[in-house]
Amino acid sequence: MHAIRTTTAMAGAAAAVAALTAGCGSGHSTGPGAAGSPAAATATATAPAPGTDNGVAGRPADEILRQSVQALTDAHAVRAVGTVGGEGQAITIDLRLDTAGNCTGTLGQSGVGSFQVVKAGQQLWVKPDQAFWQSHGGSALADAVGDRYLKTTSDDPDFGDIAGLCDLGALADQLGSAASDLAKGATSTVQGRPAVALTRSTDSGTATLYVATSGPPVPLRLEQSVGAVDFSDFGTPVPSATPGPDQSVDIDQLQPEASPTTV
Repeated sequence: MHAIRTTTAMAGAAAAVAALTAGCGSGHSTGPGAAGSPAAATATATAPAPGTDNGVAGRPADEILRQSVQALTDAHAVRAVGTVGGEGQAITIDLRLDTAGNCTGTLGQSGVGSFQVVKAGQQLWVKPDQAFWQSHGGSALADAVGDRYLKTTSDDPDFGDIAGLCDLGALADQLGSAASDLAKGATSTVQGRPAVALTRSTDSGTATLYVATSGPPVPLRLEQSVGAVDFSDFGTPVPSATPGPDQSVDIDQLQPEASPTTV
């Protein structure tokens, strides 16, 4: 057993963020237009130039979604920033992620604290702030770790939900698995770009995905009653820097006596 059991709150934050994508997807990649499917690849054989009307506003809702999922996958990297609801508390995210499963950024929960995340290949680093330690870690564990990252791997079941957030391909698949009641809504401006809305009903209300109608038809915003996440910096590589040995401590090396009560 690890000498740390603070991951319940971390995983809860990650799961809540992942749940937001279920607003426009069914949670699996077998639906029409999933990323990498032949239909999706056909939809955007040639990406339009930036600022050029891409024609998606005149397409059916399911075809707009297919093109948007493909554009997101073709970007290979994206930044996701926003706030979602989880277990009655607001969760904030600011993550850069790519199709190789790399990511860097921050997850936070109101009243709990926040933690930085860095993932490169199978290696995963998580660095809670002091507020998080006070809420879940305890002073002994906080002192043992100090101002360092906790180092583990994406195979660690305690951190599976967090590692899963770093996979842009999985996010694209989730968005692409839209239900049959997806409808095309009005056009508006999102992040300074013209966009068309795709909406569907969920258990928590209405979910809306805004898709750019100029340039590549990338998703610009995913919005629900529980919050919204904006997508930007398409194609910008995830920073490659990772914490060095002096900046991290392996979870398995923490002493059992530093372990707090399971949360």
